[in-house]
Amino acid sequence: MTNPELEHQGPHAKAIISYGLMLLNLLFPILIYVFLAFYWLKHKKSQDRLLYVAINQSFISATISTLLFILANVLVLSMAQYKSTFALITFEIYFVLVVPVFLIPGLMGLVKSNASIIYFYPILGNRFKS
Repeated sequence: MTNPELEHQGPHAKAIISYGLMLLNLLFPILIYVFLAFYWLKHKKSQDRLLYVAINQSFISATISTLLFILANVLVLSMAQYKSTFALITFEIYFVLVVPVFLIPGLMGLVKSNASIIYFYPILGNRFKS
């Protein structure tokens, strides 16, 4: 059974989904990133300004946070092992410094998209203001 409301999602709902996927990517970095990448490929050139800004900001921020997560893993593998104190400290730094930098703007984008307002990320959003 299909829900006709879900089949005809407007840009408002799609923008919310893009921010939601970006936020989920902070919890499950590589797995959710794949879904977000497919979603981005489908909607990256949207004519609706709300969706265009939301999907592109979400994808760029998810790319940066995923690369930082991969970098942390490479650093741990090259300098120590996962059962070391170095790994614990590396991932604590990641979750204390990196995650909030992406979590707070992602939440703001989610809330603003729910109200059909375009939210521009700090620094990153300047690219989409014109």
